[in-house]
Amino acid sequence: MKAIDTLLKFTIVVVLSLSVGLWAYMGYCDDGEEGSSASYSYNPTGKPDPFKPFIEITTTGGVEERLTPLPPLQRYGIEEFSLVGVAWSNRKRIAMVENSAGKTYFLYKGARIGVNKGRVVKILSDRVIVEESLRDPSGKTDKQRVVLQLRTDENGGKP
Repeated sequence: MKAIDTLLKFTIVVVLSLSVGLWAYMGYCDDGEEGSSASYSYNPTGKPDPFKPFIEITTTGGVEERLTPLPPLQRYGIEEFSLVGVAWSNRKRIAMVENSAGKTYFLYKGARIGVNKGRVVKILSDRVIVEESLRDPSGKTDKQRVVLQLRTDENGGKP
């Protein structure tokens, strides 16, 4: 009885493997006839490239720059800040500025300020010098220095 079961299983395996082999041969074998319905060739002329992105991202203008939130000191123009005070020790100076909304911030040498990517160059006892890069319409970058003057009673409260 065991021999019949083994022979039956062997026969089933042989029939299945032959049918799979025949199916693979009939479906995937090339007959060598050109223009038959089984062969297909792709002609890409006049069609869009399927691997090219739909959106072109340019490096000028910086998508990353526009997506990152700006710190509060870079959300206002330099002209909207007024110098309130300067404190210093033997090692460093700190300036305190106030924006047009009345919020105060502290500046250190090298800090970024203003919408034109200004950088604090020098902090003196009565003023802060900021250097910012301005781009003209032709694309040329020009550096400009802006001075934030401390308002004192000596000059009538004016910078």
